[in-house]
Amino acid sequence: MTSAKLSVNGTEYTLPEVDGVTLQFALRDDLGLTGTKFGCGMSQCGACMVLVDGRPTTSCVTPVASVLDNR
Repeated sequence: MTSAKLSVNGTEYTLPEVDGVTLQFALRDDLGLTGTKFGCGMSQCGACMVLVDGRPTTSCVTPVASVLDNR
């Protein structure tokens, strides 16, 4: 189990688990940010779209580990 910090809209959160977790489930389930909706789960409908560093990203297929700031 690997935890990490994630900054969302200027607020830093600690995620309890990042291995094998999509960005969508980290935002909704771990952080309680329910604005991100679940749609098709295949990156086709856009319901789960979020901005990552200003770029539209489909959160349902994006591993949360790929968006962490590893400075």
